[in-house]
Amino acid sequence: MRPDLRLGYLVFEARRLPRWMAFCEHMLGLPAPVSNADGSLGWQLDEASQRLIVQEGGADDLAALGLECSSDDVLDRLVRSLRAAGVTVTAGDVALCAARRVKRLQRCVDPCGNVVELFTGLAPATVPFESAAFPEGFRTGELGLGHAVLVAHDIAAMESFYVDLLGFGVTERLATRVGPIDIRGVFLHCNQRHHSLALFDMPVRKRIHHFMLQAERLCDIGLAFERARRHKVPLSLELGQHPDPDGTFSFYGATPSGFDFEIGAGTQTIDPAGWETHHTDVTSTWGHKAKLRLQLKMAAGLIAQKVSGAPRQAKEQA
Repeated sequence: MRPDLRLGYLVFEARRLPRWMAFCEHMLGLPAPVSNADGSLGWQLDEASQRLIVQEGGADDLAALGLECSSDDVLDRLVRSLRAAGVTVTAGDVALCAARRVKRLQRCVDPCGNVVELFTGLAPATVPFESAAFPEGFRTGELGLGHAVLVAHDIAAMESFYVDLLGFGVTERLATRVGPIDIRGVFLHCNQRHHSLALFDMPVRKRIHHFMLQAERLCDIGLAFERARRHKVPLSLELGQHPDPDGTFSFYGATPSGFDFEIGAGTQTIDPAGWETHHTDVTSTWGHKAKLRLQLKMAAGLIAQKVSGAPRQAKEQA
């Protein structure tokens, strides 16, 4: 059976569109973007018209998370579930649907203020996906677009939203310590992908920590790592591998907006039916050595959080 949900697209707000264009071309190896009526640019990763969407703005952060529903019936069911729980849901107008290149769209906001767009009917691309950097492309399809990791200072509320209202399952729980920083996280699945979303409580001043693209070939990860060095893309974590049941071989670097991207391969799938939640205290079995840039960023975030006395997102919602 086709899963009810999958991560369909990510929308970012960025101050420097030209830098994103260069990043997507030279680092991610993507073809030229499509231009949308609202001024946003959309990049193709597979047979869909766009998966990464960037619009101009000052936030340099996540603007919306697109979750593709397998049918209109699933979309309607989720809308009813959200409204029954008191969540405001609004239908996307013609202009927004055109900009996202979808047939139907319903918008709501999660407990941390992230815009969630439930949709059906993502338009196909007009040309096949081709990339010299990733000649066999990315693993998407029924698994959806890689994954996104959100910063969540109230993990319980966020987990309740995505699990109880949208039907995600809990794949794994993380409790670890990196230097002076305690990190708590939960990995959520909505199909056979180990996680399409993850929620991390950590001192980062962004809504999104990183997004991940899964390449089909392991060798493409090494080539992408060398490409990042050649184009002087700031790295966050060196090459490494996450532990089972994920198993992804990957590295992390910085996007032009300051949050991270991950390029990986070899990710294992799970069987959601009867899945029992795993617990772990490690993020990597080997590698993924933190660069000085990341260490300083985390330290600055921890200091800012202690000085302010409250998470940024809590302040925004007050």
